Amino acid sequence: MSEIKILLVDDHKLIRDGLKLIINTSDNIKVIGECGDGKEAISYLKRNADDIDLVLMDIAMPKMNGVDATKIITELYPRINVLALTMHVEETYIMNMIKAGALGYILKDSGREKLIEAIKTVYRKEKYYSNEVSLKLIDLLLHKDKVVKQTLTERETEILKLINNGYTNKEVADFLFISSRTVESHRRNILKKLKLRNTAELIKYALSNSLV
Repeated sequence: MSEIKILLVDDHKLIRDGLKLIINTSDNIKVIGECGDGKEAISYLKRNADDIDLVLMDIAMPKMNGVDATKIITELYPRINVLALTMHVEETYIMNMIKAGALGYILKDSGREKLIEAIKTVYRKEKYYSNEVSLKLIDLLLHKDKVVKQTLTERETEILKLINNGYTNKEVADFLFISSRTVESHRRNILKKLKLRNTAELIKYALSNSLV
């Protein structure tokens, strides 16, 4: 394996110093840059992006937080992978970092071996979540699935499936032996319940939530 070159982003110098000691003792992994906030990290990468393979990113930082910095980095430098390293295990932090483009999320109390494993995994462009984070994601998905099933009636779910298959209102009406006006009423109710704006969003929602 070629050397993994890391940019370390954390607003606490003591933590950065400790992480460098831990990481630099591992074969083929080296911290070659460090920044105290997201804004500084973006500035650093403008000059040194070709030298960095992976950014180890804290979340709660002054000037620019880790979520905003990750969005910019993954858009401007898609070759560089981001691994969140934080003390926050709340669902909001986790989902925001994942949506921003981070491939991994690990807690600061995970230990040296887990950290090195996470770095190597994310370097290969594979996802890595520490155990606590994985449990949070599973709970979130199960809850979301439960909420969706409780939100839509059986008939609404049936209509949603037909809409996703490309059926027009009239075709749905003919298939279910109901009026087109009733189908339109169901469609409006579905959009309202799921807080969506149009059919395109409805289809995307159905696919991403395995409702079809």
